[in-house]
Amino acid sequence: LKRALRCHQFMAKAMARAYGDVRKGRTTLALVALAGAAWLLQAVAFALAGSPRAPPKVLTARGAEEESVGYLPSKMTELRVGQALQGIVTQVRERIALVDIGVEKVGLLPISKLLDGRAPDRVSEVLQEGDPITVYVAEVINPQEPRSRDSKLVLAGHKNKIVNLMQFGNRSNIEDVKAVAEAQKEKVYYKGLVTAVKDIGVVVAFRIPDVPGITSGLVYKTEVQGAPDIMSEVQVRILEVLIEGRRRQVKLSMRDEDPLAGRAARFGDFRDMVEKTVKGKVTGFQDYGAFVEVVSDSGTTQRALLPNGEIKADRVPQDPAEVLEVGQELNLKILEITEKGIRVSQKEAEA
Repeated sequence: LKRALRCHQFMAKAMARAYGDVRKGRTTLALVALAGAAWLLQAVAFALAGSPRAPPKVLTARGAEEESVGYLPSKMTELRVGQALQGIVTQVRERIALVDIGVEKVGLLPISKLLDGRAPDRVSEVLQEGDPITVYVAEVINPQEPRSRDSKLVLAGHKNKIVNLMQFGNRSNIEDVKAVAEAQKEKVYYKGLVTAVKDIGVVVAFRIPDVPGITSGLVYKTEVQGAPDIMSEVQVRILEVLIEGRRRQVKLSMRDEDPLAGRAARFGDFRDMVEKTVKGKVTGFQDYGAFVEVVSDSGTTQRALLPNGEIKADRVPQDPAEVLEVGQELNLKILEITEKGIRVSQKEAEA
């Protein structure tokens, strides 16, 4: 505060001297003095500010990771499709909102890209002028000439609205897709792009050779491998093409093994955990074994069977309650997943 006060006093004295020089007809000298004082004041302010702050973080569409870009984009040429940025709503119309994200051109946020799911009837139902908003870069056209009429910046209000399949051309005919899938004698994988992430799985767009247009299908979470996010490139294969009345669906898989069917599909979150060791808690007993609660990597819980023969003991117990207690925590290895459920072993986990 004292340094700032001294700077203020110095500038006031400089301005007083300059005013005196002007009254005496020495205008050039006054201008030079003021310029020098301003330069000195700027240098002092920079010194007081200390070292520059760490570069800001900008979220990327590949999810969840933060990328240091050194500065927030100020030009359209610095934008990347999928990039998440903070903006301010500058204008609200019936079907579109204008959002300022700090580059040369104001971004267009269409009502169709405003929310994940059904669009509102009017943008004003969701946004008002002056609202802060997180937006995603969906499309950047002619960024080198931002002032030209053909330059365009399109934004999305949700990650699932970043990709517009129409940008890749027309959709394929599902009858052609079904014919190709039924003619395949072996597993065929296609390179695709994740366009949406849902609770039930991920939506993937891909092209099939000899089938015009872009095909879009759903990979149920039991068939997802890894943790793909919006705009992740993945390999998928067609499991089934459904055409039932108005229902049209292409079911996909990222896995080489056969899908979990029937009741076994309930345990899809544990599919990648077979042969892995997990924590379990004893919840009950039967003559043939103990029931334990196990937790998947995604946090879901299921009841699993610990057979008597897989309990770690000097001998195979006739009654599991002889060696275990309800609430007891165990190290368990997941042996298999079937339609009957999850089977685990204490012996193999602690071998």
